[in-house]
Order: sequence, then structure tokens, then C-alpha cells
Amino acid sequence: MYFIVIMAFALVLSDKLPVEAALILKLDDASSLWLTIGIVLLQIPVMGLLSGIGAVRTQYRLDGTADGHDAAADELSWFQQIELFVVAAMLVFVMVSTAWPTIVRLKWGLGDYPLAAELVMLAPTGLALLTGWAMQYRAELRLRLEALELPPEPGFAADVSNQRTDGMEAISASMRRPDEKGTGLVPFLADKIRHHILFLAVPMCIIVFAKHFIYAYGDAKATWLVTLPPEGPTRALILQSALGTVSFVVLAMAPVMLRYIWATEPLPDGPLRKRFERTCERIGLRYREILLWHTHGMAVNAAVMGFVAPLRYIMVSDALLESMDDKEIEAVFGHEAGHVRHWHLPFFGIFAIVSMYVAGGAMLLQNFVCMKYGWIVDLGIQQLIGLGSLLGMWLFGFSWLSRKFERQADLYGVRCLTPDMESCVKYCPVHGESRRPGLCVSAVHLFGKTLGRIADLNGIPREAPSWRHGSIQSRCELLEQFANDAEALSRFDRYILRIKWGMIVLALIGTVVASWLYYEPVMRSLGWK
Repeated sequence: MYFIVIMAFALVLSDKLPVEAALILKLDDASSLWLTIGIVLLQIPVMGLLSGIGAVRTQYRLDGTADGHDAAADELSWFQQIELFVVAAMLVFVMVSTAWPTIVRLKWGLGDYPLAAELVMLAPTGLALLTGWAMQYRAELRLRLEALELPPEPGFAADVSNQRTDGMEAISASMRRPDEKGTGLVPFLADKIRHHILFLAVPMCIIVFAKHFIYAYGDAKATWLVTLPPEGPTRALILQSALGTVSFVVLAMAPVMLRYIWATEPLPDGPLRKRFERTCERIGLRYREILLWHTHGMAVNAAVMGFVAPLRYIMVSDALLESMDDKEIEAVFGHEAGHVRHWHLPFFGIFAIVSMYVAGGAMLLQNFVCMKYGWIVDLGIQQLIGLGSLLGMWLFGFSWLSRKFERQADLYGVRCLTPDMESCVKYCPVHGESRRPGLCVSAVHLFGKTLGRIADLNGIPREAPSWRHGSIQSRCELLEQFANDAEALSRFDRYILRIKWGMIVLALIGTVVASWLYYEPVMRSLGWK
């Protein structure tokens, strides 16, 4: 879902869409206008119908058994993947091949108002998503409730519903107590909007708002820009640098916004908070606050947000604390701490820089090809190529990198559990007779149980692939392999290190190439050469 939101704002940030050559219907008269609007609004019933079919088939498979629950989870997961693909395809089609952006920006005159045109252009897609979630509400709720009622599978986490845990004490001491109406349709949709749309949409809206004023200021021929050619590289570089600076500040402040976009409060003082604080002190993890994240019991999850300690928040959801025992909660916490200790967030920032260089290089290559063969440069197609390259990097490159980092965070979570293991098996490389380097077998087993429990409670099949995380089954199998093969573990650690150094080198090469390309034209337009 996050990729859909990123793609949506990337499309509306492009001011050269739709592409003239790809238009299926031109705005010749009133009938073509209304037909275009009808095509755009068709997203809503299509999504509702598809989601409704998925919800019915999911509930049909729920029969109160573990096998029925797994089959229903598989069904819902498959339909949700199809729905995301359909939403993305419809969004790209509407923005690239219909006159919808032209209608909103020019016909209705909203292009002169900051953020208005962008929000109106994306409103049908947002309504389509909302319709799909509403249709699937009952199916998701039944999956969640049945997961809590089913007996645990052999070898997986025990039921803690009748146990008093530190997590439950924290929930009881919180200011926002869970209520029976919390799982109603309206709270469910509100949480979906908060967690899947506003999470990225609020920072992106601020960036879109800033773009409007930055470029309006440039178009008004500000005193320090008046001597520059209106279409020259220097002017474009200055405006893009200003927008990039604003974007960096907004993204750095995003964790603070997220604290209030999501329903959170400081984790109440008690045994669980003290345990988290001791773990953070032991591993050297600094943060601003540990937060209890209220999801009306619908999300079993945790997160660490923030590049730097003064803006870093650790979040644990209410459902996680309600449904997990203390050791499992600590395992999830250790995984999230691993993202910070291994600098994953800064490296995602480096990846973003590399992806922008790739998109810029694709646009330069298109210019070169057009000049070589005497073709006319279509600015719409040029932006589409750059946008396609950028989205391709995030769709494939980011997902690949994220999955590697998830495995590294899993390893860190296992290592965080290791010092607290009271008993272990004789063949454990850490606690057994050999005392050789490696992973604690008991810690790996506990971490695997925790991942399996999270999958069950969230209604996710353990073998289901994930864009960012990979399947639960593949993550557990990799940990088991590392527990039995210390050399494979060492190879993986070196592999991740090479990836990180490779990203740094690519970012430096991109910076050098960009400086070389822009240096002479910028110096010339400034009159310094």
C-alpha cells in the first residue's frame, strides 16, 4: 500500500501529465468531459466489486478450524495483492491516458490553488480504496477474532489470553482504554486511513504545498533569479535544490507528525517499560519516547521511526501487547532496535538519492537518443520515463533492499534475546558444550514462534510473499539455517556490509557525475565562465 501512495504523489507532482500521445479521449466537447469523469469514477465500483468478492470467498472458508483459517488467510491475501495491482493500474491509466489532470488543473481552475488540484485528482483513488476496505471489514475482523480463539499449533506461541503479562498491565494503565465499540466499521476505516494513507500522505502533501510556492516564487522572477534564463539549468537546479531541502526537512520531522497522525501515547510506567529501557541501555539505543500505539486491537506490530535520537520514537501496538507474552514482545522489540543499530533508515535515504540519480540518468539518456536521431523531445514522455525509472527503483530495488535489511534486523532480534535465555540445548553453539560463535538455538526458536504468531494474528499466511518483508516462512528458515551454519551467518553479514558500501559508492559516483554535468552550464548562466 505504501508504494501506491508514493506512486500517487509522484504522478501528481509531474506537471507534464497526461501524455498527449497516450490520450484515449481528447476534451473536444461536453460529452468527452463527462465521459472522462465517468471513466475516472469507475475506479470506485470496480474496487468495491473486487473487494466484495474477496470478502465473501474469505468468509466462506472460515469454518472454525486451523486449516479453514489458513485457507481464508490465503484467499484474502491473494485478493488484496490483486486489488493493489488493479488500483495501481487504474491510477496510472487515469493520470497518463485520460484528460483528468487537465480537467482538474485547467478546466476547473484548481491548478492555481496550492494542493487543491492534487487532492482532487487523487480523490477517486482514495474513495476506491475506502470502498474496498469497507467491503473487507467483516472478513478481516473474523480472521482476527478466530486467530485469537484457535488453539496454538505445536511448536508455536502459547495462548496468553488468560495470562497476566507486562503488556496487559501497560494496556490497563493507559489513558486510552480499549472499548468494545473499537472494532466497528468507522474506527476500522479510520485506522486504515491513518496507517496506510496519512502515514505518507501528510508529509507528501507538505512537499506538494512547498513545491507550489517555490515554483510560484521562481515564476514571479524573484530578484536573485531575474537574471537567469527562464528554462536554463541553473534556475531549474536552484528551484529543485530548494524543494529537495524542504523535502529532507519534512521527512526528518515525519516521526513527530506520525506520533499524532497515529493514535499514540507514552507507554505507561511499569515492568514492560522498564524492560524496554534496560534493553535500550544495554544495546546503546537512544530515543525520544517509547509509545503505546492504539489500533483498536487490529494491528499486531511495532515500529521504530526517526533518523536521529531526538526525533526517534519506538512504537508498540495495543494488539501486540494484548496477544503476546513478555518474551515475544521483547523479540519484536529487538527486531525494531536492529533497524536502528544497523543504520537502516539512513541507508534508505541513500537509496532514495541513488534512485533519483537513476531517474535523472534515464531522462538524460532519452534526450541523448532524441538528439542523435533528430526526434522531437516530448516533455510529457520525458517525465514519464523519469517517473517510470524512479518507480521501478522503488518497486524492485527498495523491496529487495528492505528484505535484506529485515533479515539483518531478525538476526539482531535473536541476538537481543540470547543473553536472557535461562536454559538451552546441549548442541547450541552459544550455550552448549562447543561454545563456538553463532546463534542461540533457543533464541532462534522463540523468535520464529513470535513471527508465526504475528502472521496468524494479522491474518497473513506464513508462506505469503511481502513487498518489503518477505514471507514469514522464508525468514524462519533462514534463521534456522544460520543457527546450524555459522559460516553461512558470517557470509550473510559480509554480504550486507558489501551492499551498504556499494550504495555509498553509487551515491558518490552519482554526485560526481551530476556535478560534472551541471557545472559548466551553471557557471555559464551565472556569467562566471
